[in-house]
Amino acid sequence: MKKQFSIVLLLASLAYPCLLHAQDKDVPNSSDHPLVSRFKDAFIRFYELKNFDTYALRLGPIQRGSEDAAKKQELEGKVTRIVYQAPSTASCLEIYRNYQQALQKAGFGSLFQCELDDCGNGFGYNYPNDNLPHIRTFTNQQRYLAMRRNDATGTQFVGIYTVQTHDGPVIRLDVVEAQAMKTEQVTVSPAQIKSDFEKTGKAVIEQIYFESGRAVLKPESKPALDAIAKFLKERGDLKVFVVGHTDSDGGFDFNQQLSQQRAQTVVNELTQKHGIAANRLSAKGVSYLCPVAANDTEAGKAKNRRVELVKQ
Repeated sequence: MKKQFSIVLLLASLAYPCLLHAQDKDVPNSSDHPLVSRFKDAFIRFYELKNFDTYALRLGPIQRGSEDAAKKQELEGKVTRIVYQAPSTASCLEIYRNYQQALQKAGFGSLFQCELDDCGNGFGYNYPNDNLPHIRTFTNQQRYLAMRRNDATGTQFVGIYTVQTHDGPVIRLDVVEAQAMKTEQVTVSPAQIKSDFEKTGKAVIEQIYFESGRAVLKPESKPALDAIAKFLKERGDLKVFVVGHTDSDGGFDFNQQLSQQRAQTVVNELTQKHGIAANRLSAKGVSYLCPVAANDTEAGKAKNRRVELVKQ
């Protein structure tokens, strides 16, 4: 608790004199993150909170047009994105140093930082800020900092990017509180799988989860696997392809191998732990050849990572 308090105290002390005035300008239904206060006189222009989502924490320079090739760490958890407009009297360097010092005092360690040309020219394009398109065109006085902290409550990641625009410095604050997804909010049942097969000859299973970039099942996949096994036992005559699908990160060849391995992992789980005959299942990986959403957003990528059962 002491560490968390220190970061709020330092930045809040800068912001307090004009906090109430700035709050009047904030976009509706927005607020500062409990871990990190706003810079003095800044107000919120964009706010987004996801209780559970994926997030690519950038750990290297980004060149426009090559965003996917930039070094990054894939995270999952509670994701908060805030864009602040800072006063024109502040400099990006002043903002950057204040956040850096406050985070360090709160126990955060640096993962990556860059200033000016060393950041590349693609950071402004690496953010879903369609409501603020002008931010994307600027690189003047840009600075970026990625930090991490482990404490009794878990692991937190913070990304801070600031850049000079015609309206003054803009601050992009992303906070990821790493955590497992709350499961069993949406369930898959043998009856639903049966219905899907009768209608289309296949069933899309979105509740099978793997570790990022690996063919290792997460524990929260168990209810879906149990439902698949029960359905297959009820339909003892049915043979199916178990088809693995991925997003486009990492290129086609990597995802071809990964999708095949993931499909085989599901087959192994069904045969070895649920007693389904091996000759009824055939693992196939199709990389990202059959997307159900665009792969240029994190939400789209999440939808494309799935397993399908297809009638042979």
